[in-house]
Amino acid sequence: MTEAFFHQEWVQLEDALAGAQTGVVLRCKHTVARVVFDALVQCRRQGLQVQLSIPDTAFNRQSAIAWERLSAIGGQIAWRQAALDPAAAEAPFPALALVTDDTQVFTGKLGTGICPADDASEVPGLLRWSDAEFVRQTRQVLDEEAGWGAVHIDLGAAMSASSAVQVRRGGGPAQQAWLAQVLQNHALATQAEIAETQRQMALFDHAQEQSLGPLMRDYLRAKALYLQQLALQDQTAREEAHAAQQRWSDYEASQAAADHDAGPHTLDDDALDQIKQLYRKLAMQCHPDRVADEDQGRAAQLFQSLQTSYRRGDMAALYALQESVARAGFQSQARADDVPPAAGSSAQAADAQVAHEEQVALEARLRALRSALGQRHEALAALRTSATWRTLSSQPNWDLWFAQQQQYLQGELQRFEAELHTRAPSAPDPMAHA
Repeated sequence: MTEAFFHQEWVQLEDALAGAQTGVVLRCKHTVARVVFDALVQCRRQGLQVQLSIPDTAFNRQSAIAWERLSAIGGQIAWRQAALDPAAAEAPFPALALVTDDTQVFTGKLGTGICPADDASEVPGLLRWSDAEFVRQTRQVLDEEAGWGAVHIDLGAAMSASSAVQVRRGGGPAQQAWLAQVLQNHALATQAEIAETQRQMALFDHAQEQSLGPLMRDYLRAKALYLQQLALQDQTAREEAHAAQQRWSDYEASQAAADHDAGPHTLDDDALDQIKQLYRKLAMQCHPDRVADEDQGRAAQLFQSLQTSYRRGDMAALYALQESVARAGFQSQARADDVPPAAGSSAQAADAQVAHEEQVALEARLRALRSALGQRHEALAALRTSATWRTLSSQPNWDLWFAQQQQYLQGELQRFEAELHTRAPSAPDPMAHA
């Protein structure tokens, strides 16, 4: 049971810290933002158990944050030592892992600027986990790594930074299995965010076509005609005129195709929540990364249909896909911790072999998941740098923006038509047969 946040992640984290009642455990991969550290100090002042795990780096030791503020009031800081093998240090770890009240976990990254610029393993977004077993696993991983274990912390005892726990990187099967679960769910959440971004872009494109289509066609045609006329007198303008004519032709073709497309469905808030839940459920069941090798071909086809149906907001198509996925009966991808224990007289050797196979499988799985996560990060980043997304995300009132564009296009259309009339009122239309 997870919930993903790709907007206002800071707000979600601050609300979680402000709402904590008994204790918080925070592991940061790189460093702690000042606003988060101040929230931890506030939690400790209110009597909560506070534990913070950060890497023992020169940047952290020399930062402007006075770490002793937290330890002096009874908080516990674990300074993680660098791993001997830098390549295997902490690459798969999320930028942060936060446990509040032993009831929920947050994993992910907060915007930009918190992680080093070269850390491409992280993706934006924050996941909130409420599954009790995952919360338990998270505490186990963080406690073992930091050396906290089940040691009771005397809330009235102060700890200095010099006596903070020194730890080394963990990396055992339990930690790697936990990391695999984290990366898998982040990859799926990012895929869902990609689908939602595409759906919103499709809605915007359709609404824009409905509002500006005919006017845009006339504007592009008038501009192309004007540049064609200009090119008859100025050789240097030919290339620009050719580009304008091509753009007009492309727009004509896209508009003709759009005439046969009813466009994405407009959904109210309840329907949107319903379709999001159904999408995430089906993505968990038919994503090629989650099914056995022999099922990946069929799963890929169903997943592509899922993406298209979600982008169009087609609830009926999603319900039909739900039946198809159920009939497919995909088997879950084999996990390293599903390997049965060995039996027989050579139990010790067999156990060692099983342990080795588990380790190899876990490491391979982590590499594959990290690669998938990176690919989704790139895809989401590409969508969010597109002109369509920049426009729709900065315009809360689409109707107002369309009205402004109509006014602009109308003015430009009149200007080009006036120029055409002034330059060659009786000249033949060079695009009459275009």
